[in-house]
Amino acid sequence: MKTHRPATWLGILLLVASVATPASSAEAEKLAGVVASVDADAKKIVVTPTGKETTVDVTVNDQTTMATAAGKVVKLKDLKPGDGLGIAHTAGVASKIVVNVKPAELTGHVKTIGANLKTFVVTETGTTTDVTVAITPDTSLVTVAGKKIELKELKKGDGVGISHVNSVASKVVVNVKPVE
Repeated sequence: MKTHRPATWLGILLLVASVATPASSAEAEKLAGVVASVDADAKKIVVTPTGKETTVDVTVNDQTTMATAAGKVVKLKDLKPGDGLGIAHTAGVASKIVVNVKPAELTGHVKTIGANLKTFVVTETGTTTDVTVAITPDTSLVTVAGKKIELKELKKGDGVGISHVNSVASKVVVNVKPVE
């Protein structure tokens, strides 16, 4: 296993500040980044450190604790690329990992827009499943070119990519359907 441990990784994210140092004689190092891949069989996480391009291998064992900042236990098999991590480790073996779960994503085409302009229905790409998505004043709606738009500007057939938590959109990127 190739382990990289530059000191510049210390304190990169606020997330790392919440990772406690384990009670041991060895000082744990801290690493912050995102999951590049997971090998559950080998008990290994490949992490892309914040601000870096090269990845780092981190091993987990039976003593490694892994949970969200809210304390919800996370299993290695539940990690997915893009999840944020704050890791306390010694020689590449994690003692504690704090997980910032990447929001769920949905892609599809607009089917209908709610009359109250607070929801819209999307037909998910690759299926015939219709998903009702709620928006709040905090939801960001933008075109693929980055222009802010309002929900009332969406049209049936517009392509959308949606980051959401429990069907409440945090960000909607719209690929506007061309006028026919």
